[in-house]
Amino acid sequence: MTHLISAADLAHEIEEVVVLDVRWALTTANTPAGRREYEAGHVPGAFFVDLDSELAGPPGDGGRHPLPDPEVVQAVLRRAGITEHSRVDAYDGRDSYAAARAWWVLRWL
Repeated sequence: MTHLISAADLAHEIEEVVVLDVRWALTTANTPAGRREYEAGHVPGAFFVDLDSELAGPPGDGGRHPLPDPEVVQAVLRRAGITEHSRVDAYDGRDSYAAARAWWVLRWL
């Protein structure tokens, strides 16, 4: 079983999945680059998830992106309408680092 999906396959299955937009980039601006990209355009129905504040804990001794508080992630998933029975697809706009992080955090929960 592959954990990757093509854009064409996603287009055919878009009504059956919850899509997470996890675009992310290093930035010093007040608004994360991923949020700006999401607001400029995204996959129809996609739900934006911020890697820094929703898929990671605060930076510290555990590194820049330590594991998030499970309750924070669960609140994000509920807002997106995700249940334990949902099929979830995640995408980002670069090298799939953030999408892979989302996949991993969902598996970790």
